[in-house]
Amino acid sequence: MIYLNKYHILPTVTFKEELEEIIYYVKRKLKEPLVAKRFYNDVIKEINSLAFMPDRCKQIEGMHDETRILRKTSVNNYIIIYEVNNNTRTSLYFTYIS
Repeated sequence: MIYLNKYHILPTVTFKEELEEIIYYVKRKLKEPLVAKRFYNDVIKEINSLAFMPDRCKQIEGMHDETRILRKTSVNNYIIIYEVNNNTRTSLYFTYIS
């Protein structure tokens, strides 16, 4: 299957730092390296899936204006907030909310 409308994924520095902190906590503090690895893989899989049809996820009510629409997706108990730019065909990921 060929997808012609693929979006580029651009994670923010904050997103990367928060993901690393979560992985570190689960792996080192909770001593669950397999759980940490599975969670990381699930996050990456979800983010990569949004390269195609990122508008499929729900908009966050009350957190957008006419220039920005924020959307959310979730992995386990974490919500990933992101913005889709249809002009440059990018998805910019902001943060997790526990």
